[in-house]
Amino acid sequence: MLTKVAFGKVKQPQPVRSQSQMSQLTSSRDLSRSNTLTEVLQTTLDTHQLLSVYAEFLKTRLDIEALQFVSDDQLFSLIGDFDQSQIQHAVMLYADQAYLGQLVYGLKRPLTVTQKLRLEQWHRELTFPLRNALKFSQLHRLAVRDHLTGLGNRALLEEVLEHLHIKQQRQKNGSHSVMLLDLDGFKDVNDEHGHQQGDDILRVFAELLRTTVRDSDQVFRFGGDEFVIVMEDTNLYQAQDVYNRIRTAVDSCDTLSRYGLSTSAGTAQLECFNTVEQSLDEADQRLYQAKHGGKNRHCGSVGCA
Repeated sequence: MLTKVAFGKVKQPQPVRSQSQMSQLTSSRDLSRSNTLTEVLQTTLDTHQLLSVYAEFLKTRLDIEALQFVSDDQLFSLIGDFDQSQIQHAVMLYADQAYLGQLVYGLKRPLTVTQKLRLEQWHRELTFPLRNALKFSQLHRLAVRDHLTGLGNRALLEEVLEHLHIKQQRQKNGSHSVMLLDLDGFKDVNDEHGHQQGDDILRVFAELLRTTVRDSDQVFRFGGDEFVIVMEDTNLYQAQDVYNRIRTAVDSCDTLSRYGLSTSAGTAQLECFNTVEQSLDEADQRLYQAKHGGKNRHCGSVGCA
């Protein structure tokens, strides 16, 4: 099984029998470009793809049962799963004295001296392409994050929706929904108490959304006090359940309740025959219906509640 990736706080695998070493790649002058692995690794700046290429290369050359790459905020499971019978061989990777992360191998038996030397050479070839990919990934994440809330911004939203739209056109099935929300009464609070307090409220609401939605849902700041939730494999009835949880959380939030704020939402389903822009426009129309139908409610094509 290849390439599962997780983000956030990373739990290190628990070794039973282990070997460990520190890669001596502390300067770019150490990089050796001696065979085809380097050439293949230079073809992508996608961290996921780069590590997958490396894993496939190793599978044909070493008897590896499991392999992970662990950085400060990401974990890539590249080969198999770890178990108690394996020997774990952990290697910390550095590039120009900057720590990148560590590769953790699950092995049936200890590496021979020859295998360790070969593995160290492959680490030399991996390290600097990996450094470049991680830097590119970091820059991309910064570019698609809203600076105020830390949520994905509109650029990332459009990227995610385009991906889902293409997936839906290819598979011709599945039901994906997009929900557009805003805060009822936010403009008045913002005008009366100032933008600093308004920004604090938006951060609170963003965190509330992030912690209330399901693990499979993605939350974005659309602009101002408008937020978007992308819900894969979710119909409009299920979207209503998601909104109900959000409305309950808003009612229970001391900060939002103090200012008498509530939330309204509109949801549209992604359709093969509609563009992403049309789906967002439909969600916006449903939000308009919710606002003008009494606020603190959710509207989809099946009605408002």
